[in-house]
Amino acid sequence: MLTERGPAQACVARLRCAGFGVRAAAPWHDRAVFTSGSPRPMWPCKQLDLSWRDWRFALGCCLAPSPWEEAAEGVERLWPSGQGALACLNVRSAFDLYLRVRRWPPGDEIVFSALTVPDMPAIARRHGLRVVPIDVDAETGAWRADDLERVIGPKTRAVVLTHPFGARLDVGPAIALARAHGIVVIEDCAQAYRGPGWTGHPDADLALFSFGPMKTATALGGAVAHVRDPETRERMHRQRAREPVQPTAAFLRRVLLAGALKCAGNPRIYGALTAVLDAVGADREHWIHRLTRNTRPGTASLRLRPCAALLGLLERRLSEGDAPVTRRTAPGRALFEALGPGVCLPTRDAEPHAYWIVPVLVPDPEACKQVLRRAGFDAMSGRLCAVSGEGVDVLGARRLANAVHLPFDPDMPLDELVRLGESMTRYDARARP
Repeated sequence: MLTERGPAQACVARLRCAGFGVRAAAPWHDRAVFTSGSPRPMWPCKQLDLSWRDWRFALGCCLAPSPWEEAAEGVERLWPSGQGALACLNVRSAFDLYLRVRRWPPGDEIVFSALTVPDMPAIARRHGLRVVPIDVDAETGAWRADDLERVIGPKTRAVVLTHPFGARLDVGPAIALARAHGIVVIEDCAQAYRGPGWTGHPDADLALFSFGPMKTATALGGAVAHVRDPETRERMHRQRAREPVQPTAAFLRRVLLAGALKCAGNPRIYGALTAVLDAVGADREHWIHRLTRNTRPGTASLRLRPCAALLGLLERRLSEGDAPVTRRTAPGRALFEALGPGVCLPTRDAEPHAYWIVPVLVPDPEACKQVLRRAGFDAMSGRLCAVSGEGVDVLGARRLANAVHLPFDPDMPLDELVRLGESMTRYDARARP
């Protein structure tokens, strides 16, 4: 049991009274089954949001896939306003497809909120477009409309607005400004899926939703592009039809890897694996990011249609509605509350929130990760980057790109979530001047 209880323990009592159960067993780090010589249990930074039933279903889809058109229609008809939906291999593939259809001349500009995955601006540059970043606030992840107005020029064709870490930001002012200048608005909702009931801002030209390996309601790949203009969607549909289909064998390998990762996600097993990696001097973050990456670098891997097996699993996940998000809400709030008010927790006050990632800003990320790992929590750095640009200061995005991501999974016992919050709070109090 925990010994020195802090103020965050109040959230345990409140959530118990509200009907959110807490496992009766002792916390992982106190279990007597571990001898002094055995590896310490370790909570992974991120778990696959995939049940074993989902995994077996995916395996069955690989062995007996449906006809491709039938599988694609199954996904797209589950999306609200189904005529606007287009199933793609991943968000990067959908973005590349959209740019191919729009055919903006080389040298035209596309504005990005400065915190994103590296591949998105790289794809724009591959199309000959000049990437212009707008900085984001380090505490909210949001951009400012006046910053956007300053970078809009005669060659600006589009703005890409990212909802970070599971938070949904207010894109209304940016959309109004873009409309006044005749600029396309692309919402990158890859981190903010909240169930098929939310399809992005109704005035956005394109909204992109990801179901990659580490996403909420994962289908181990796949994306849905919500395209506002019917003519643009039809052109994208025709272009997609000319692309080869992802080999089912490639998706089967991903399904088998997911099974191995699910087994490895058990804190006992994960603790042993990380102990081995540390003993041989391997970079655990490099290997974990490599194993869970959704796509390979390069254009060829983008220009494929998702195979029918992937689409079958994606249809199953969409049919769950908002259940995958709802189950994260109470545990996510518990962890947020357990993190003291002094901890710099970006998107802390965002509503609604899908609690996809829990980032914290600290003076020394590496020291913070080591302290939390000694407590049994494998905090890690993320994959997001700060988009660079000539003469544009993106200090807020750089801070967020260096954030430490705390382990979080809705199946973590509540006592462990509180212990994580208190461990982080104590470290933060010591680390700050």
